[in-house]
Amino acid sequence: MPSSIDLHNVIRYYDRLLDRNAGDTRAVGWSSPESQERKFLEVTQIFAHERQPFTVYDVGCGLGHLHDFLKETNRFADYYGCDINPRLVEMARQRSPGITLECRDILRTPPKHKYDYAVACGTFNTCLKTSKSAWTAYVQNMLRMLYRIARRGIAVDFLSSFAKGKVATEYYPDPSEILEFVQRRLSPLAEISHSSSPGHFAVLAYRPLLRTSISRLRGPSLKSRSTIDKRGTNEPKR
Repeated sequence: MPSSIDLHNVIRYYDRLLDRNAGDTRAVGWSSPESQERKFLEVTQIFAHERQPFTVYDVGCGLGHLHDFLKETNRFADYYGCDINPRLVEMARQRSPGITLECRDILRTPPKHKYDYAVACGTFNTCLKTSKSAWTAYVQNMLRMLYRIARRGIAVDFLSSFAKGKVATEYYPDPSEILEFVQRRLSPLAEISHSSSPGHFAVLAYRPLLRTSISRLRGPSLKSRSTIDKRGTNEPKR
């Protein structure tokens, strides 16, 4: 399932950010550490119920900031990651000696191993000059691969079509379209989290046989949370 997108422009874009911002969160596209942490809180809902050790594969790991976050917030998580940018991977290894990271495009060379959870936070935000249709096809292929390598579930963060002040080089999908794709093509047990800000959302999808995880989710059932109103909030079906 090789990518039809030329990712070299994306690599060069993050090289420039890294040159300007060194190890700062801005080097991987976040406006602030606080903004990054809010998105981490959303994607890590996928395994918040876990009370035994589990593995996490961070696709588009950047500088490994999620590894730092999990060290502080979840003692059961065993972190692994990958990124297509070799400079980011090398700096992440320098920041956190012993961290398990690899430089990998998972569509061209899928991981040899499976992980309990696969996550991608901010990975698909920057599309540069790639058309929306081409980037959407790329994102869908990536979602398929994430689900393929995850034993229990996936969580992916996006900018939202409900965001104000959009930037032409960024990708703003409609949350309902992402949810529909995931439920039709990957798992019917999926939900949208659109609570950290109107401009972002996360999709969480679970393996259908993982009943224990689904039953422990807070709030309404996944089935009743699968529609979204025009403000970008979850609306139960009536």
